Amino acid sequence: MIQLIVGWVQDFFNFSNVKEFKPVEKLTPSQKGYKFEHDELKRLMLRLKRFETVEFTDVEGTPLTPQIVENRYGKDGGIDCVIRIIAPTERGAKIVATKIRNILINGDY
Repeated sequence: MIQLIVGWVQDFFNFSNVKEFKPVEKLTPSQKGYKFEHDELKRLMLRLKRFETVEFTDVEGTPLTPQIVENRYGKDGGIDCVIRIIAPTERGAKIVATKIRNILINGDY
């Protein structure tokens, strides 16, 4: 019982001696949107990493990686990502496209 009271008193005085509280950073709605898009795209990139025929680029053709995506902010509020399938045959491209579509529809990333 004495230990409980001593611990409570120590916690009380340690808490009351704290003079600085760090304010919690609040995100604006646009920052939340960018963070959501960045996180979703990075998850998708990691999910499709083993697909050798898939590459991620922006609309200008610059390759995107999970590290670069974090610094991308489109003028219209989006990241502007293109999922490009490079397969030697059209049939192979269709198979990969179907797999990617199913991953996106099912949220399996």
